Amino acid sequence: MIKKSDLRDAALTADPVSILRNGRIGSIDRFTVYSSNHVGSVTDSSNTVNNILFGHRAALTFASQIIRVETLRAESTFGDLVRGLHVYGFKVIKPEALGVLYAMR
Repeated sequence: MIKKSDLRDAALTADPVSILRNGRIGSIDRFTVYSSNHVGSVTDSSNTVNNILFGHRAALTFASQIIRVETLRAESTFGDLVRGLHVYGFKVIKPEALGVLYAMR
């Protein structure tokens, strides 16, 4: 329904990015609501159950680091190239601050 409405226009929501690109729909009672097509659903004989993830940002941690950097000569132009190895990951540190709601349509 959001994709069909006028909310897809970023100027109407006063955000610099449209909700169709970042997935942020809005806020409901201090909760920021996002939409994603990466969350699965299960269908049995007659019902579809959607998994709705929720939680507090303190439940997760994220780490990012550039491990190696090297300089190379560019083959096609006059100059140098720089390439590096960027590693990242996340971990749940407070599982009690996360939850899953199984919603039936």
